[in-house]
Amino acid sequence: MEVESFMPELYGLWQQTRAYGCGVAAEASQAVVEEYFLETKSGASASPEDLRVLLNEMTAEMREQFAAFRELRRSAEAAASASGEEVAAKLARADLKAATDAMSLIVRTLEKIDQLQRQFARDRELAIEDHETAMGLDDAKTRFLKRIEERATERARQLFEDWRQNGPPAVDEDQAARATREAEPG
Repeated sequence: MEVESFMPELYGLWQQTRAYGCGVAAEASQAVVEEYFLETKSGASASPEDLRVLLNEMTAEMREQFAAFRELRRSAEAAASASGEEVAAKLARADLKAATDAMSLIVRTLEKIDQLQRQFARDRELAIEDHETAMGLDDAKTRFLKRIEERATERARQLFEDWRQNGPPAVDEDQAARATREAEPG
């Protein structure tokens, strides 16, 4: 990768929620995400929010270091080309190589930070989707049970109206005897 054309500004800070919005409040999405993270036995780990903030801080720090090494590289190039002295030119070339190596490492680090941020964002989205799916099943179950209750009430009213207009339904003697036996205690 060409370090001179690299733009650390492209690796920006990640917001807590997506800028284009997903319709979920920040607190609600945080609770959902925390609900789906695995419990580790190695001790307390940082919360996803702490990791996001840490990665944002690392990004800002890496951008500052990249700018500093870019400036060091420019001054080393100028010193190497302007210096007529062999020892000073060697030192300038060593500084130039060190600055280039450091810039390459910063670029790789920023790319890794960006990859981690994207993975965290995907994990949050998957957790929210899973939670919404589970909530969708609960909602469907609630609607289904409510519909059963409505239909049972409707049927009971219909039978009551029929009873009021036509009297009790004709009962078979065997059926009446069975109903009496079932209703008796013991």
